[in-house]
Amino acid sequence: MFIVFSGSAAFAQEALLSAKEDYITCWKQPCVDVAGSEWSEKNPNGVGISVRMGTQSGVTDDQIKTVLTRDFKKFGMTNIKFFFEQNDAPAAGIAFHVRGGTEGLFFIDNVREQVAGIARRAANTNPVFQ
Repeated sequence: MFIVFSGSAAFAQEALLSAKEDYITCWKQPCVDVAGSEWSEKNPNGVGISVRMGTQSGVTDDQIKTVLTRDFKKFGMTNIKFFFEQNDAPAAGIAFHVRGGTEGLFFIDNVREQVAGIARRAANTNPVFQ
């Protein structure tokens, strides 16, 4: 598969993963951050991925899920869970959650640069980090 995030465009040549089942609503705000952190506490060697979809995002939720799933898999991380919500800001924002913590609010143009470090942190089985 070939998908590229470039500014606000994405191009795909293969079927995309569906993000429709990953949308959540809750009373705690910001909803996806809370859900991602809680999930990552229960899954200490996994990565929760919270996505706030923008009103003018140049990529779809399915494209975000497909690209980040593939990127994490490249670094050996398959224990990931997405949490999506619709935001009222123009751009999409993405944060990663490992062991209850939150890293970032990244935009589409720089989120993929974070994947290797986040995957290494989540895969670390040293008991000090559990």
